[in-house]
Amino acid sequence: MSAELGSIFLLLAFVASVYALIASLIGGKNKNDALVESARNAVVVIWPLLTLAALMLIMFLVNGDYNVSYVWTVIDGGMPIYLRVTALWGSQAGSLLFWSWLMSTFTAAVMLRNWQKERALMPWVIAASMGTLVFFIALVTFWENPFPRYWQTPSGEVVAAMFGPSGVLNGLTGGIATLGERLPGLIGLVFEGIVPFGAPPGSVPLNPAGGQGLNPLLRHPGMIIHPPMLYLGFVSFVVPYAFAMAALVQREKGSSWINTTRRWTLVGWLFLSLGLILGGWWAYDVLGWGGYWAWDPVENAALMPWLTGTAFLHSVMIQEKRGMLRRWNMVLIALTYLQVILGTFATRSGFVSSVHSFAQSAIGPLFLLFLSGALIITVYLLVSRWDDMEADHQLDALLSRETVFLVNNFLFLSINLAVAVGTYWPVVTELLADANLFGVEKSSLGPAYYNSTTGPLWLALILLMGIAPLVAWKRASIKRLGRAVLWPTVIMVVTVVGLGLLIGFDRGGALLGFALAAFTTSVTLLEYHRGAYARVKARDESYPRALWTLFGRNRRRYGGYMIHLGVIIMAIGVIASNAFQLETQRPLSAGQTITLGDYVLEYENLERFVATDGRSVMRAQTVVYRDGREITRLAPRIDNYPNGQPMSIPGKYSSLLGDDFYVLLVTWEETTLSSATFKVYFNPLVNWVWGGGLVFVIGTAIAAWPDFSEERRLVPSVRRRPAAAMGD
Repeated sequence: MSAELGSIFLLLAFVASVYALIASLIGGKNKNDALVESARNAVVVIWPLLTLAALMLIMFLVNGDYNVSYVWTVIDGGMPIYLRVTALWGSQAGSLLFWSWLMSTFTAAVMLRNWQKERALMPWVIAASMGTLVFFIALVTFWENPFPRYWQTPSGEVVAAMFGPSGVLNGLTGGIATLGERLPGLIGLVFEGIVPFGAPPGSVPLNPAGGQGLNPLLRHPGMIIHPPMLYLGFVSFVVPYAFAMAALVQREKGSSWINTTRRWTLVGWLFLSLGLILGGWWAYDVLGWGGYWAWDPVENAALMPWLTGTAFLHSVMIQEKRGMLRRWNMVLIALTYLQVILGTFATRSGFVSSVHSFAQSAIGPLFLLFLSGALIITVYLLVSRWDDMEADHQLDALLSRETVFLVNNFLFLSINLAVAVGTYWPVVTELLADANLFGVEKSSLGPAYYNSTTGPLWLALILLMGIAPLVAWKRASIKRLGRAVLWPTVIMVVTVVGLGLLIGFDRGGALLGFALAAFTTSVTLLEYHRGAYARVKARDESYPRALWTLFGRNRRRYGGYMIHLGVIIMAIGVIASNAFQLETQRPLSAGQTITLGDYVLEYENLERFVATDGRSVMRAQTVVYRDGREITRLAPRIDNYPNGQPMSIPGKYSSLLGDDFYVLLVTWEETTLSSATFKVYFNPLVNWVWGGGLVFVIGTAIAAWPDFSEERRLVPSVRRRPAAAMGD
């Protein structure tokens, strides 16, 4: 099968997306139901076209067709099949195709699932979602196409082009190139990235032997699933944004769009959360620095939409319950979407420096143009519809659950702002320095800045997670709240005293974090107990059955409590692994040892060999003792790949409590291999981060799990005739 067919599928998908965008706008404005239906069909058609394109690229990767430029860039002969498949998102062009395919999957699902229920909004939902998809399909079709083949011209020059020699296509290519040379500034830079359509006349196919191979950092099980989870999270948030913009266009004052998109939002939030957690695990296991979160700009780019998305999920409860915060919720979902686009731009344009980011390319200016356009349209709709979003009720009392959620939102947005300042500080200072303004020099803000600014805010959020379930809607009683927090407060005090006696009272920040975690955990468990005990008394059920029924009857509430428990477990792991981490680095000769905490590391020997995939491996053999007893053997190593890229693989021992003894091979005596230098970490409770993440994911799945029987009851009552819907 020819690679040219892949480019044709992309071109057809681009045409279909442009048609869907235009038809939905015209159909929605003129209330032409037939045209909107046609736009909907075009949206659905995009998915099989992009599916075929993605499957074709996977086929080329698996078969090792190095004549396809993308294949030559990301694989080599020694890569296993599973890595060849996951190389689909291993570089810029393939990952953009994967992003576009995911987006088409979600938009097609929306058309099939929500078409009748929200018919009046659908023209504008199509327009908003297609506005995004048109941009990404255009990128992958014209700027970052993965299907060009290598051709050799009569003069011996090697070029990559979508199609073979063709007079018509070659003329088109020449016209674009000339335009790119003549147009100055930004427009010229944009046109430089266009992939040539046709190879020069007389060119012949070139079949290079082997390929460059995938970046070693991406040859890890975590990278099989981490990028897809992030992409799924980013793409999912386009759906609630599209419905929100549609509600603004239609001047819808109710919460119908929120009810429709709640599970879409939860699914997006779940995937984005998974992406962040898996990214931390990958960094801990691959990057070889003993940690899992470095406040890297690309990490932050994924964290920021998660923060505003989390605030949105809490805030919409007030709109559903009281008809309040309509304006605020629109702002939150718009911020989330815009930060998704901003984060994608920062990752793929070279705008920020990161070990995670793709190489700098010509699509940076395109992203900036699209982001600016999306911002202008969003702000215009918000401002023009501001008066239509007036709340039904005002705040009844300062002490109420509404107030707690507002404080919750304030904290999330404050963390978001602090992270944004730290992330883009180097860019701002570089611009000011280049312009010679205010005597500013380029600088950056390190982990100390993030920890000092966001740390207290995270602790306040942990406290709020414990207080919120105890505060009533509308108006709460201080006396009743005081009774509710009595036992959790006692547990918190006992925790502080007990841990203080155990680890010392000089670790005030860590003790405060553990105390707040104990408070919130006890509140959450008591909420479970109260609900289950009430059912035991009222219905004479067994306690386990009553607890199981609680989840079945109110998944959103009790799934949310489980999410809180997961967050607390993760918080304990984060606090312990940061506040009590131990590390040391020393050179050792055979038989010598390093002592760190309760562990002793003994160095035995060093071996060098070549792996079957061509890697040159330097591996150390060590023995780990605890209390004078051998507990494990570790073999930290450094892999050097044929393309010259090294990769440090740690040796790790995990205890039953969740601690990690983490060993890195740093360097060695090259001539005799008789000595080596090791860096050793003790990371207490670090595995609680991953365990808490698992609880977090289970809780989110419970909260998002649909009640199909309820949905079947609701569908007939909300269906409307198409013509009437378009006239609303």
